[in-house]
Amino acid sequence: MFRVLLCIPPDYDYNFPTLGTPALCGFLKKKGIDVIQIDLNLGYRDFLITHIQSSPLTYAQKKSLLKICLKKLFSEKLKDRYYSHFLPSDNNETSLELAYDNNTNSSFFFTENLLSSEYLWQYLEDEDENTFYQFYKQKDILGFLEKKEIKLLGISIISPSQAIASLTLGFLVKKYLPHIHVSIGGQWPTLYRKVLLERKDLFNCFDSIIVFEGETPLYRLVEALKDKKDTFIPNVIFKNTKTDFSNNHTEENLNELPCPDFDGLFLEEYEGKDMDLITLTFETSRGCYWSKCAYCVDLPLPKPTYRRKTPILVVRDIKELKQKYNVGYLMLSDPGVSPRQMLEVAKEILKQRIEISWWCMARLDPGFNYDLFKIAKEAGLKQINFGFETANERLCKLLDKGYRKESTLRIIKDCHKAGIKVGLQTMLGLPQETFEEGLETVDFLIRNKGFIEDVIFNTYYLTPENFIYRNPKKYGIEYAETRCLPFTFFIPFRNIQGMSMQQAVNLENIYWLLLGKDKSKNRKSIFSLEKKFSLAKDVSEGFLEFSLNRESVRIDYLYNRLNQSCLWLKDYEKEILDLIKKGLSLKEVYAGLSLKYSQDGFLEKLSFFIEEAYREKFLIKK
Repeated sequence: MFRVLLCIPPDYDYNFPTLGTPALCGFLKKKGIDVIQIDLNLGYRDFLITHIQSSPLTYAQKKSLLKICLKKLFSEKLKDRYYSHFLPSDNNETSLELAYDNNTNSSFFFTENLLSSEYLWQYLEDEDENTFYQFYKQKDILGFLEKKEIKLLGISIISPSQAIASLTLGFLVKKYLPHIHVSIGGQWPTLYRKVLLERKDLFNCFDSIIVFEGETPLYRLVEALKDKKDTFIPNVIFKNTKTDFSNNHTEENLNELPCPDFDGLFLEEYEGKDMDLITLTFETSRGCYWSKCAYCVDLPLPKPTYRRKTPILVVRDIKELKQKYNVGYLMLSDPGVSPRQMLEVAKEILKQRIEISWWCMARLDPGFNYDLFKIAKEAGLKQINFGFETANERLCKLLDKGYRKESTLRIIKDCHKAGIKVGLQTMLGLPQETFEEGLETVDFLIRNKGFIEDVIFNTYYLTPENFIYRNPKKYGIEYAETRCLPFTFFIPFRNIQGMSMQQAVNLENIYWLLLGKDKSKNRKSIFSLEKKFSLAKDVSEGFLEFSLNRESVRIDYLYNRLNQSCLWLKDYEKEILDLIKKGLSLKEVYAGLSLKYSQDGFLEKLSFFIEEAYREKFLIKK
């Protein structure tokens, strides 16, 4: 018997099951391969939650405070370890500009530094410091592999945040169960395939790398291992492979792919359920039909060919997912659903009378109109997240987005009129973008807020292997490639003609402040404590302790009885609360804390916190 185990490693998103392993499982089962899958990411989250000590808190409440606990422990307590200088900190100028505020051993910053460090191998087998090692040991993953008689372990790595956990798992398996073939695949290995091919030492953690699309390559790998044949397999890199398959990789015919198989994943445990409906990730196409945006992160060069699945087959798969998993909501992972695909899939759903809710991403393509959106709405489409980025037409032309402001506004209004929620992905600090051009985007969003359900702001970061990375002069940026570590994802750069990163942050704050002038339900305050103080009459005070790697931290929190949520108090916020409870005057509180917290730029925020506390007469009920 040749059994395959596919796993989703930590540390990744907990909202929805990823599509990678279910797609591979469905394909291998169709080919008659014995395959199972497991989400170790969810297990790792639960492992960490067990280190939170606070009896009044429920599991869900502990879960809501987990990331805060981890960050506080790693940033404040684990400062004397041999790996500490790889963790982002306030003293590290580079880390202050990172896109993800994450101080743990799954951060992008930690990953790229450790992978190029002499301490990598020490950390991978360090049971006292490597939390992934601790988790695998507690879960007895090696015993599980033996019990299930696994012959091939496939590790799906989507994000850099999963890299160290994946290498730890692969290292343990190759050390203690060397007869198991370990293969890594996914977006991360594909992006860094050239570096991985050069790093022969990393093959101590795996036997092969599957790059680009993996269904047929994985099947051919299984067959080769079963027959004990040493053969060339497209998209599969072994230690002695000479090519990275940039120019000769294979792609799948989507019409020949079966429905993804989610068996083995605990679908009820994912957090992104909509109205308690099982929510699954799904795709109707691969690649992007536009495929020109200069900054694209999701599709590094060489870009995959755009292929779409025939709508009747899409709906066939939707029917199977509903029958098998009682799915009620689908998150389409297509880079951008085209107007044609949306219309034809929607019509097929209506024709077959399938009741399903779905969400998708799309371009602001002039081919979209009210009539199309109305049909899609009837077929269950609830929201579209459009890649808006900027309202400035000069930048749209520079970045090859193919948008014009008048058609953009028409599409947004048509979508809203049809009853579909409009989400806009917005990017500030784009190459050559001036502060004035950024204000144009903010002005557009404020003027048309009545048609927009949600705005997600992203600050522009340079990432590897897109058009801007390959031709920085054309886009008015510069970066020192020689200063980048091999596995760097967010590349330090200088926007020669455009705004600074801080100006981009300021623009986002301007948007939220302008939006907050009305009482819109979408209001988002840039001051976290404002919300906490507004809950004064409904909250009680508590604390928890989080212990890991022989260290512990205390977290003070407020518990809102109405919505059963926990709100973390930062240290200075806790001090404000305690001083107010002692009966000190506003002037006395401000005078005392302003001396202690006198950092540049902090006094103004601190003043707001104190005055807001008094304005709301915030008194914790005992």
